[in-house]
Amino acid sequence: MKKLMLIAASALFMITGCDENKAEKTADVKTAAPVVNQTAPAAQPAAEQNVVKSVDWDKALEMNAAGAVFVDVRNPPELNEGYAPNAVNIPLPELKQRMGELAKDKDLLIYCRSGRRSDAATRILMEQGYDRVYNVLGGYLAYPKK
Repeated sequence: MKKLMLIAASALFMITGCDENKAEKTADVKTAAPVVNQTAPAAQPAAEQNVVKSVDWDKALEMNAAGAVFVDVRNPPELNEGYAPNAVNIPLPELKQRMGELAKDKDLLIYCRSGRRSDAATRILMEQGYDRVYNVLGGYLAYPKK
């Protein structure tokens, strides 16, 4: 019985001690100055910086007719399947070295076979300051065959 009382008293002591510690931490958090993220540019909120803009093939073809450039990030052998009209082929592994070939003042429509590489390519270009880049949904597999 004495052991049970001792265990109960110890447990009660530990619980109240933990609650006091938690209260002190909460008080410290409430009095601390808010942290401001100064690494994000003021022009765009941080949440919007990583958002990949996507378009379907109908919209991409419409944008291409208005002057947007298709960028095919597939490897050369994959081009045997076909490609979008007047597409520039820059395979994803070469993109960082060849991105100077892409104009920042034009809309760039990025596609690959299924969409995974084009999403990665779009993110790479966005990280390098390209803001007019669009991932074409579904890749060339979704290209409208006429």
